Amino acid sequence: MKKWIVSFSLIVFIIGAAWVIYLKYPRTIDLELIGVKYQLGSEGAKSEREPATVVIKGKLHKSLKGERVFKGYITIVGEVIPVPKDQRKLAIHFSSDGWGVMNYPYGIFDKYGEQGSRTKPGIYQSHIIFANKDFSQVTLLLKTPDQQSEYENGASQSVWNAENGKMLSAPATTREEALTLSNKLMLEFLKPYGKPLQ
Repeated sequence: MKKWIVSFSLIVFIIGAAWVIYLKYPRTIDLELIGVKYQLGSEGAKSEREPATVVIKGKLHKSLKGERVFKGYITIVGEVIPVPKDQRKLAIHFSSDGWGVMNYPYGIFDKYGEQGSRTKPGIYQSHIIFANKDFSQVTLLLKTPDQQSEYENGASQSVWNAENGKMLSAPATTREEALTLSNKLMLEFLKPYGKPLQ
């Protein structure tokens, strides 16, 4: 009986230690994915696909609740965003159906007489991202200038449309590959819509 208790305690300890290590020590992500930008809908099917590169550098954590949290940088090569370069670190919390919002809280420093400087805060909401477990496959619902709404407090909100929205999927070389990847990564998210993206 004593041996059984000791064995059971040892197993519980090993499982507990492994769980703590799994939660505490994040996975490093350092990837450059080649994909395509494309538009959804019948008009999008006629348009040319646009090559795109996504660079992802950071750490992937898991909370005690099992929530995936990415902390680091996600860059679409060639994209210009109105956020100072030194304030582009993201903290993306992924929902249970797989999506996370790329929000950039930032401050603009102005000279304010002899009293030093003051900060004008803002939040830039960029794209929505879906990623598999190791970030080797990603799909982004792209925000375009006509989908951006500004508010008086400096915050902004992006509006995306499943009928004709812009997408970026990687890795992919054709629109068909990109759509297949998007529908795979967005499976849970798309269930309420009752149909895949086209």
